[in-house]
Amino acid sequence: MAVFAGSDLKKWRDTQGISQADLAERISCDASTIARYENGKLKPNPDVMYEICEVLGDVDKWTTWMRTEYPASYGRMHPETTDHPLPGALLTLYAEMADVLDLQREASRDGADGKIDDPAMQEKIRKEVTEMIQAAQRVRSLLGGGQNGKPVDG
Repeated sequence: MAVFAGSDLKKWRDTQGISQADLAERISCDASTIARYENGKLKPNPDVMYEICEVLGDVDKWTTWMRTEYPASYGRMHPETTDHPLPGALLTLYAEMADVLDLQREASRDGADGKIDDPAMQEKIRKEVTEMIQAAQRVRSLLGGGQNGKPVDG
């Protein structure tokens, strides 16, 4: 994203299948705040935007956002960014995959007829799969290039 407008945030959140309420809960704010970010009435501070990028699965977008919103701080790394993000991202992906596999037996029982009837189970699966996809996207992002477009050594 060349410019990180609120509408970009909404599209990105929608693409991830995360509701405003879910995103708000994960970053400890309310859904109306997310709505104000998305409609351009409020601009998140750098730490909040980092949390949003983390929840949506691509903290590298934080740097792009910083470049557009705070050009004097371009190139700044967020203090929570680890020195070796690929190994950590891979471990997170493996943990998320394990969570999805843990649901497999329970989902297979409920879904023996080809569909999951229990709404709570559907939501649990949706949440875990979303988290797994976000972790996979983070790994893909890191493999595509590291800081300043340099390849990641891992």
